[in-house]
Amino acid sequence: MGDSNHGTPWVPILLRSAAAAAFGILTVFWQSPGVNVLSFAGGLYLLFTAAAVWRMAVLAGIRAQARVRTLQLLEAGVYAVAGLAVLALRSVEAFCAAAGAALLVGGAVELFLWAKARSAFLPARDWLITGAVSLGTAAILVAVQVMGLGAHAMLGVSGGSAIIIAVVLATSGLGARWDARSQAGSHPAAGAREKP
Repeated sequence: MGDSNHGTPWVPILLRSAAAAAFGILTVFWQSPGVNVLSFAGGLYLLFTAAAVWRMAVLAGIRAQARVRTLQLLEAGVYAVAGLAVLALRSVEAFCAAAGAALLVGGAVELFLWAKARSAFLPARDWLITGAVSLGTAAILVAVQVMGLGAHAMLGVSGGSAIIIAVVLATSGLGARWDARSQAGSHPAAGAREKP
């Protein structure tokens, strides 16, 4: 996003990036994960994603972006319900159904908002990639379930997509943070008013 990051709410971007990175790294380094790891790590990842998306929705509301706020609240709710379902049901099938549904809805919302709101709400510029990755992951999870590849494959697919999302959002969030800090340094009064 370069020099047009001023005013971008970077905190929820970096929170979502951190959640995705932690989940992705876990899936890479855990040698033989079973259903319990899939359920616990996957459920927490979905819940932390919900929290970050909810925070973005709140900030969109503050910035008078009603459509972004409404759809991000829907996305956060779906991620939260999916996370709770994965934690409660503890099965490969539950993860596939709940995480797949959350990624499908979340990806669709983000692609829609990228198309409609990217010029008015700068974080939406990243949602082309995060939305497409989420939709692709939802489709691949269904394929993994149909092939009966189990918890390890589910974690591999979802963890790989989480790493892509983490990198994209970390780049964007750190750029926005840098711009906010630079802007605050050159205009202290404006920086005091601009809360991420």
